[in-house]
Parts: sequence; structure tokens; C-alpha cells
Amino acid sequence: MTETTVEIAPPTARQRLEPRLSSRGLTLALLAACLLPLISLSIYAIIVGGTRDKPLPVIVEIGRRPVPVPDGSGAVLTEVVIIRNLADFEIPRLTIDLNGQYFLHREKPLEIGEELVLPQQIFSTKSNQRWQPGTYPITEINVTGQLPSRARGVFIFEPPKPSAEP
Repeated sequence: MTETTVEIAPPTARQRLEPRLSSRGLTLALLAACLLPLISLSIYAIIVGGTRDKPLPVIVEIGRRPVPVPDGSGAVLTEVVIIRNLADFEIPRLTIDLNGQYFLHREKPLEIGEELVLPQQIFSTKSNQRWQPGTYPITEINVTGQLPSRARGVFIFEPPKPSAEP
């Protein structure tokens, strides 16, 4: 019996580096890999829709009220933001912002029927710059709080623009 040995030569460098896709095929594959998730998410957003915040049952006003001074010796008439709870439940995690950049977070819940009078000077930015009443007009006040369902409730107040007539 004769034994036959067959030697298998290792693949040449040219054989190993041959692309499996043409340049056009590779371009189309990469394009599909980028566009498919984008198209899928867009269709999902259209069908399901965005999240909607629930309304927060409060009333917001801007005005001037006497505010007690820290030493308790009297009160000073100052520009204030007034928030009144209209709900039959207290509202915890109350956050108020002026023009989207001056914030105030209140740890204590807003009680049923409570009217909260806040001097505008106590609102500050994240870098701790204080709101200066009269420097800029208030264009929007956002009030957020936690509802009994633990969902976030939002109330957006846009004060009327002053008329330009004399």
C-alpha cells in the first residue's frame, strides 16, 4: 500500500485580503446600518408620540406684595411670584423657574389651598446669580411638582405682554 501525502500550502497574502464586498456594496451596507435605526426610531416616535406632562392644578400670578424683612421689624413692598394650590392634595417637589434659567426648589410640599408668595430676588441660576426684578421682563414661569400618581405635573404661565400704546 502506498501512502500519498498532500501538502497544503498556506494562503497567500492576496487571498487573505480580498474584500468580500465591493466598494459600492460596502457603502450601501454602511448607509443602511446608519439609516435603519434612524428611520425605525422616527416611525416609533410618530406612532407612539412623545410623552406628555400632566397639568399641575395651580394658579400663578406676578405682582407686588409686602414681604417681611429677615429681622422681623416690618415688611417691604417688593416684586413677587404668587403660587396658589387649587388641588385637594398637597404638591411635593415643587420647582419654579423664571424664563427657564432662574430656579427655586422647595423641599416643603405646597399644602392644600396654600398661597405661596415668593420675592423674585430669591430665584437664582445654577451658577448662583440672582434674578434682578425689572432688569428683564418675565416671559415665562414654569411650575413643576409631583402629583399623587407620582407623575410630574407642569403648569406654564406666560404673563400678558405690556401694550405699546401710551
